[in-house]
Amino acid sequence: MCLAQTPPPSDGEEITIFATLQSLRYDGGTALTKGEFTYSTSSPSPADYMINFVFYNLFYMDRGDGHCLLINPLLKQVPSLPTDNILTKYGPDSQVSIWYGMGFDDITNTYKIVRVSKFANKENYRDIHGMLVHILVLGTNSWREIPSLPPSGLPRLYAVCAHGDMHWLIRRMTGGVVKGHIISFDFKTEEFHWTPTPPTLQSSNMNSTSHLLTFRGSMAIVENFPLAEGGMKVEIWVMKDYAKKEWAREYSINVDMRPKYELMYGTCGEWEHGIFFNDHYIICLKSEDTTRLFLDLRSDSVNTARCPLGTELLVNIKSYTGSLISLKDFGTSGFSSTDEPSS
Repeated sequence: MCLAQTPPPSDGEEITIFATLQSLRYDGGTALTKGEFTYSTSSPSPADYMINFVFYNLFYMDRGDGHCLLINPLLKQVPSLPTDNILTKYGPDSQVSIWYGMGFDDITNTYKIVRVSKFANKENYRDIHGMLVHILVLGTNSWREIPSLPPSGLPRLYAVCAHGDMHWLIRRMTGGVVKGHIISFDFKTEEFHWTPTPPTLQSSNMNSTSHLLTFRGSMAIVENFPLAEGGMKVEIWVMKDYAKKEWAREYSINVDMRPKYELMYGTCGEWEHGIFFNDHYIICLKSEDTTRLFLDLRSDSVNTARCPLGTELLVNIKSYTGSLISLKDFGTSGFSSTDEPSS
């Protein structure tokens, strides 16, 4: 699945297309091809929505001010989720950073969205005013505050919905050593907790980069190490037993390619026969500044793939599954959409 954002039109049109979702296929070579559908979502006013996370076949988009959408492009459903006055909680001198996640509560048989809001001084972001956590049960019309708070700051890039819960991968200094940690949110108990990481993330390796993703239905960590002779080593650790928090290293592969930006700010996802990376710098606005690497686990080979959309704007490639979670009874539809078969 590919997301391409387009800027507001300049010719006075009333409807602004702010997101186009195009399904993509990868054939194992050097090119991506368009898949079965193209889906565009539009708003009666200019909007700057970005994908926050993917939950199976659902795309959660927000614009940083509390307004958010949950999009099901396969069933053409775009409910607008409820908003509140969260931005004004700590007054006009505060700026807010918001994180979202989604999971399933198998006790109440409900889907839930968690929202973490951190408030800081506009002039000094290190001056934290406070933090709030809210829950939205899909099918209800309001956010509910809960007492549980994350034990540490949350990252923007490395988050994944897996095993019914939400997880964030962070790296921080512990006892003078940089280690990898996972913060998880349990949607049944509505509490945050630490989840153990694989052994390699418990030691300091400043040259490696780590990525959190879903892999074959389970939570996984991909760790990359640059090799002295060139190329890189790729290790894939998979959570084999979530109840016991047991990890297993399923792949350790040396590839003869080293990304331009060392995947330091890149993202990682899954395709049918392996994993892929979007390699780019921390500030990346154009598609030409991103390299897309596809690792085929059948042959331990890696290729650079071209995107077929033909746009200069940043194209963000995300993994999704074909599960048909319907949004028919959730939220209110306030946006229009168009869909057409791909060529």
